[in-house]
Amino acid sequence: MYKQLISGFLLGLCFISPVFAGSAADDMEVTAPWAREVPPGLTTSAGFLTLHNKGNKEHKLVAAESPATGMVELHTHINDNGVMRMRPVENIPVAPGGTTKLQPGGYHLMLMMLKKPLKSGDKMPITLEFEDGSRKEIQAEVLHFSMEKDMKHMKMGH
Repeated sequence: MYKQLISGFLLGLCFISPVFAGSAADDMEVTAPWAREVPPGLTTSAGFLTLHNKGNKEHKLVAAESPATGMVELHTHINDNGVMRMRPVENIPVAPGGTTKLQPGGYHLMLMMLKKPLKSGDKMPITLEFEDGSRKEIQAEVLHFSMEKDMKHMKMGH
């Protein structure tokens, strides 16, 4: 009887161990989330952040949503014969122990169908979803965006 109890207990642990395993959202550290300020009348903006994978396997950001928008898409910029173009992507990978930056000119969140203008100083809730279905809620600060200032910032390696 005692052996059966122990055996059943150990078998049960095998089935529930995935519950105790870390999720992609648990492994992911999100820093410096921000969204670009847009004036009244514009209904599209962009969101940026840094993802750091503290885990030991690759994770992928596969979706995002916000109650402040009608839709959020994952995007990147590509060089199409000398012309920079935005394109949706299915996911944004983050290597084990690695960092992926979502920044102007690269990966970013396209914030579409804004329900109200984004003003500098506001906070915007965004939920990130990863390949295993886990989710992480963040607050992106809305910042004024200056292309000239930001391009200098990017060239300096920030």
